[in-house]
Amino acid sequence: MIYKTTEPETETLDNEYRIAAGEIIIGTLVSIDDNGQALVDFAQNPQGSPIQAISTTPVTHQQVSRQVALLFNQGDLSQPIIMGLIHSPLQAMLENASEAIETEKVELAGDINIDDVKVEGGKVTFEAQEEMVFKCGESSITLTKAGKIMIRGKYLLNRSSGVNRIMGGSVQVN
Repeated sequence: MIYKTTEPETETLDNEYRIAAGEIIIGTLVSIDDNGQALVDFAQNPQGSPIQAISTTPVTHQQVSRQVALLFNQGDLSQPIIMGLIHSPLQAMLENASEAIETEKVELAGDINIDDVKVEGGKVTFEAQEEMVFKCGESSITLTKAGKIMIRGKYLLNRSSGVNRIMGGSVQVN
């Protein structure tokens, strides 16, 4: 005779949100709340929205959107622990470059009209009739009268602590 045992549904639900002890999952540091508490997200997140995490290392607002190595208290996916940040050579290069930036005096060339620059409170607006180009080394941002925006550079970093949307009549990658 075969006996079938049934387990309570709560245990099954609990098991769905558990992983093996010591298993590391790569996640993302989504934000740091007003209390300084880190919020992370990861593919297996049972809540579907960022979860508060404790950390073994200090995390800062500058590290938001970086990948993190996550362990979980007793394998419980609702209790993440940030073990550290995932090293990214590009991120390290960008951080080192931003530390080396110094301010310099700006020299203006060409026909510049003071009416093309407006300062209103904390907002600065530049206006050009045909095209505006911001250039530094091998990178540039070009704005045209027709509404075209071109961003060029060796490395592009697009970082968002919230939703990052790409919208258009059509979107092409490569």
